[in-house]
Amino acid sequence: MLKHADQIPILIAGRRLGQRFGSYLLVLWILLLLFPAVTAFASLNDWDVDQRFLFLATAWVLGSALLLLPPTLFYALSCPLAWVGVACAMAHTNRQIDLLELAAQWRYYSAAEVRAALGPYAMPMVAAAVLLAILAWACWRFAPRCSFGVRSGFACACVGLVLAAVAPGAVWTRAWPLNALALFASSVPGTELISADWFPNSSTRNPRGEGRSWGAKRSPPVPDIETYVLVIGESLRSDYLHECHGSRQVEPLNAEAVAACDVTAGSDATHTSVPLLVSRERPGSRFRVPRDSSFVRAFAELGFETYWFSLHGPTLVWSEASHQSYLDPNELDRRLLLPLLKSTMSNAVPRRLIVLHAYNAHAPYCGRFEPRSAPNPVDCAGLNMLPTPSTVERWRAAYANAVDESVRFLNAVIDELSRSEGQVFLIYSPDHAENLLDDSRALYEHALRHPSRWDIQVPAIFWANSTWRMAHPERWSMLKSNATAPLMHADLVPTMLGAAGIAYEEPRRDVVNLLVQPVPARRRLVQKSLGAVTDWPTLLGEAEH
Repeated sequence: MLKHADQIPILIAGRRLGQRFGSYLLVLWILLLLFPAVTAFASLNDWDVDQRFLFLATAWVLGSALLLLPPTLFYALSCPLAWVGVACAMAHTNRQIDLLELAAQWRYYSAAEVRAALGPYAMPMVAAAVLLAILAWACWRFAPRCSFGVRSGFACACVGLVLAAVAPGAVWTRAWPLNALALFASSVPGTELISADWFPNSSTRNPRGEGRSWGAKRSPPVPDIETYVLVIGESLRSDYLHECHGSRQVEPLNAEAVAACDVTAGSDATHTSVPLLVSRERPGSRFRVPRDSSFVRAFAELGFETYWFSLHGPTLVWSEASHQSYLDPNELDRRLLLPLLKSTMSNAVPRRLIVLHAYNAHAPYCGRFEPRSAPNPVDCAGLNMLPTPSTVERWRAAYANAVDESVRFLNAVIDELSRSEGQVFLIYSPDHAENLLDDSRALYEHALRHPSRWDIQVPAIFWANSTWRMAHPERWSMLKSNATAPLMHADLVPTMLGAAGIAYEEPRRDVVNLLVQPVPARRRLVQKSLGAVTDWPTLLGEAEH
């Protein structure tokens, strides 16, 4: 008996040590679940929900789940949540990427894009899943049980009611993990309210509805045959073009084309930049796709046949074109989009608007050019991970090859249009540019949580056939002089409509029809995120520090 009595203090000490260890595990697990709320999803924007409300909402949801759910169910549900949260926080910290924002647009990403984006992180993601599963099991095995009682349930209900009363309604789709749940809910068919009003990043529903008229008007005379073409590129920087003091190895543009090298995109992500480009919405909109109609409506109102051919999905813009075709970007732009253009131009239609949305120099770059005809020899097998200071020159060489192929495609489009009858006018501009470890921040790609000067400065290319130029010599001269001025994406649609002689309702006061007036001094706005903007001088300053 004495022998066993001597062991009692040891057993008590061991039990206390085990309880303390279990308590530490529980605290660690809760902190892990809270981690995204204080990093990736802690808003610092004045326009957004106060970050204190966001954190309180996160704490209330997690605390209520801990109290209300049985331990087995709590850890089973919170383990994948912790894994997603760690991925979001790491993407925010290491790549400045908002994973949920990108996940909301999953419908128009190709399988190749997803593989290229996730490939470098496959093993870390698997390792993180295993470690989190082990930690969740240890918590389930050793952590103290939080018993639910009347008092704790009443306290949870009271806190929830107070929070619902005083916090803005947007807190329930902005706070972690409620934003992840909103994303899941918005992807379920039939959830129009969530996808349209509560989760504006969602790609599940057309928000335009009937749209608003552009009030399009023309004064006679009008051409008997006319074609207007907008080519939207991808991920192409100005400083890689031959005409913008870039690589001499990149193919020059058509000799009759005019290049503007200093153009700011509306945002640094395709899913927000393109809707801004083709609309009358200003950067900083609260909705990813404006509810207003696109410029396609203006041409349609005047009897034009409208075409939208894209290597991106229909949910990107929700185009109102009469003829639409969407292809997977499994081939080069020349092989996918040129046949559609040739077929369209062969039709006996007097008036056309054609939009071509190409894939251009989008990552992975080695899939966007033919090695045999590329100007730079690149070993693509060595570019399967992220660029580093020691390998970035090879990445830049591959990117230059993709830019070269992009120019070849644009020149082929111009060659096809030059054989057409009537007046033809074309504008090309990419949706955004690309980061390639250009400054001390070592940023790569685009669609980051904050734009940079490197993924915002893009070119704009203008071309018109001799028939259009002879009919409008003063306008062509004004356009050439404006090409050296600081331009914005928002100037391109007014210029396209101006080339067709279309007057329309324009609520913006800082956009310019580049054919009829010089570019004034103005602030060039850039969208940081939905509802928030920065400007070009700020981006320049950030790149210098």
